[in-house]
Order: sequence, then C-alpha cells, then structure tokens
Amino acid sequence: PLSLLIQRVIIKMKLFYALLFNFIFLSAYSQQYETAIAKARFLVKNHMEMTQVPGAQVAVMVDGKLVWSEAFGWCAIDDSVATEINTRFRVASVSKSMTSVALGKLVDEGAIDLDDNILQYVPEFPSKEAVITSRHLAASVSGIRHYNSSDPENSMVQYDHPFEATERFRDDPLEFLPGTAYGYSSYGWVLLSAAMESAAGQSFDELMNTTWEDLGMQHTSFDYSDQEVPNKSRFYSGLNDGKRVLAPAENRSFMFAGGGYLSTAEDLTRMGTTLMEGSYLTRQTWQELTTPYILSDGEPTYYALGWETGTSRLGTPIIYHGGSMPSARSHLMLYPEHHLAMAILYNTGQSVFFNEREAHVLAECFIDSTREEQSNPFIGQWNIETTSLRNRRSKGQLQLTNENGLISGKITFRRSRKKKTFPVCVVEASADSVHLVAVTPMFADFYIHRKELKGRWLHDMDVKRIGEVDDYWGERALQLTEQ
Repeated sequence: PLSLLIQRVIIKMKLFYALLFNFIFLSAYSQQYETAIAKARFLVKNHMEMTQVPGAQVAVMVDGKLVWSEAFGWCAIDDSVATEINTRFRVASVSKSMTSVALGKLVDEGAIDLDDNILQYVPEFPSKEAVITSRHLAASVSGIRHYNSSDPENSMVQYDHPFEATERFRDDPLEFLPGTAYGYSSYGWVLLSAAMESAAGQSFDELMNTTWEDLGMQHTSFDYSDQEVPNKSRFYSGLNDGKRVLAPAENRSFMFAGGGYLSTAEDLTRMGTTLMEGSYLTRQTWQELTTPYILSDGEPTYYALGWETGTSRLGTPIIYHGGSMPSARSHLMLYPEHHLAMAILYNTGQSVFFNEREAHVLAECFIDSTREEQSNPFIGQWNIETTSLRNRRSKGQLQLTNENGLISGKITFRRSRKKKTFPVCVVEASADSVHLVAVTPMFADFYIHRKELKGRWLHDMDVKRIGEVDDYWGERALQLTEQ
C-alpha cells in the first residue's frame, strides 16, 4: 500500500539524517581531541610496528560521546583484509568484566546472592574443604586453580554448558581456603557461570546474549569454533622468519565466562560508559562489583568482582581489566571521575609487551587534552646522559619536531644491554615539566624539568600505587644538554 511505502521512506530519511547528524557531531566533537588522538595514534602505530601486531582497534568515549574509534592493520594477513571498527577480536580475560555485568544484573533481580554457598546453585559440584561463594569465585579468592601444565593445549572439545567444562578441575583440591589468599583463576569463572545459568533459569549463552543486546553491544558474541561468526578476525601467535603465523585452532568453550568472548573496542567502551552512568546496574551493585576484595587477614587484593582497581598518574581512580593470550591482547579502562572509557584490542598477544600502564598512557592523553599545554617543549636536538636498567652510564640523543601540534621524534639511549633508537612523543607538558613516552617496545616514561634540564626515566608499572619493590625497574636520573 502507498501509505506503508511512505512510512518506510520516512523511516529511511529519519535514519539517514540521524546518521548524518551523528557523523557531523562526532567530527566536531573529535576536533577537541585532535592532538590527543594524534599522540595515541603515534604510540599505537609505532608499538604495532615494533612488536609486529597485524591488527588493532581503539575506541574512546568521553562524557558518553564517542570521540575516537579507529582500526589499524590487518585482520587477515594472507588475504590482505583490513581491520575495520566492527571486526570482532578476542578479548581474553576482559571477558571476566563482561560476565560480571550479567552477574550484577542477577544480583539486582534477586536471582543470586553473592554470599550463598555455590552448591546451592550447582549441587552436583563436589564439596570442598570449605564453603565457596559466588563472591569468592568472582574475586579470584576461591582456591580453585588457574590453568596449569596438566591442561590440554588447543583442545577442540565442545562443552555445551558451563558445568560440563568443570570436568577439567572439579576433582582437584583447593589451593588455599576461600578468602585467605588471592589466586587468579579463570576456572573459577567457569564454575561461577554454571551457578549463573542455574540462577537465571536459562542457558548461559542466552543470559550473556541478552545482556549484550540490552547494552547495545551489537558486535559482541561467544568465540564459537563450531559455528560461523560474522566479521571475526583471524588470530596470530608466534613469529616465523619475522612474520606472524596463524594461531592454532582452539575450542574456547572450556572457559567462555573467563576468557572466551569476541567483541569490538566500540562495544566495550559503550558497556563501560553505560556502567559508569549507572543506567544498567544499580549504584549499589556497581559499587559492589568494583570494590576490591579484602582477605581474611585484612590485606587488600586490588581485585574486585571481575574488575581490577588502581590509581592514575593524575591521582584519580581507575577501574580496568586486561587480557592476554598468545592470540590476543586486550584492555578496557574506565576513569569514573573523568567520565572516560577506553578499549584497545590486538589480534595477537605473543611477544607483545603491552601491559596495563601502556594502555593507561593512551587514555591519559585524552584526559591531559583538557589541560593547557605549553608550546614547543624541547623542540630541537639534545644530548642525554643517563643510566641504563643495568646501571651502566649511557650517553644518547633526543630529537623532537612539531608536526601539526604533535611533538614527536626519536630518542637514542642504552635502555638495557645495547644503545638503541626508539620513537618518542610528548604526551603532556606543563609550565615546569615535560612528560615524554618512548616505545621501547614497553613504554618508557621520561619526565624532564624545563629550567634545570634534569629529570628521570622509568618503566612505570605501579598502577596500584604500592611502590616498585624491584630496583631493576626503578627510576633512573637523566641530564639534558643542548647540542
């Protein structure tokens, strides 16, 4: 009928103008972060080149707005298929944070009590030396083991339900009494997902897919090996003659809840933003999910219920999780006080040095973008005197140029054994000091005082602000002189 045709035309026109508006709005909003994007892009691209990462995705949301989303490299090397923003990557242990969201929803609905004996939900699981609760499992303090050498490699066994997968560990003794120690355990999440399936009265697949649908995560799914998944990247592991090779096939159903999902950087930042806004879970439940577990002896674990906690170099709280496996490296970071969510995904993880602090550097570029930066810090060429990680005195050079607001260049110094040259850029500059980051391939932070031309450099891995106990990773003094 003509009326139905007119309605369809109107709907399509509304959709077109909505997309056009979003594109124009995003373009205008992103201009505010143009320099931040340039810094982060410089670091990502140089790190990918140095560690031979085939493909990557990055997304950043600030104040609920997507300010940067970009895909890099290849999702299929041999076929020269470029990575796109909707290409699905393995998220590894960021899966735990995603599962915790569904757990929180069950808590809000009164379907599960975090402090009930797990046997109340999974009575077929064998009794252990002490009571295990959902809270213990989500906080990795249950005593259930993580992977070890007894587990099969690259298994293709298909488990249709989470409880079936507990066969790998269900008869093993606990490594410690629940609540007395921290022991990171993906297998704990397998048992937890069996309890969630029971509490929800539906399959775990249905539970998670409903969660993702409710959160608008249209490009998120299980990493099925027995069925086709659209827009799925290929994954790569080791190097052969300097080239990445395809990772072996593997059925991830043995640990879906703890590390077996596929997603995109945009979907993850959308989830993180929704959680910080408080529109999906109650504030009380979100706080419970992100409050670090305190052991029975009073020691903090810094690990909450599927989330890690720490402190930014701005002194503000961070809620985050990383994932690492031979075929993937992933990070999701939330900065509640700055209303910022960021995700970065790689389609390889072997021999890739990209830890929490490296990921946080990228996010902090966008936080620092709101600060007033001083122009032209240390443009030109400089001599450097410093000490290597092995405490050997070293002389080097720093060279910086300004290209469209991105102050970058190269730095030559002895980091460990040999003197090498690394890409470097300025990520933050104040009236007194300048912060540079070199891709070594771990990120090395250089802090230089403007007037004194003195400073320090280090590999800052202290996200939890508990102090670096290993002198090898401690800071080293440096001195600049103009060439």
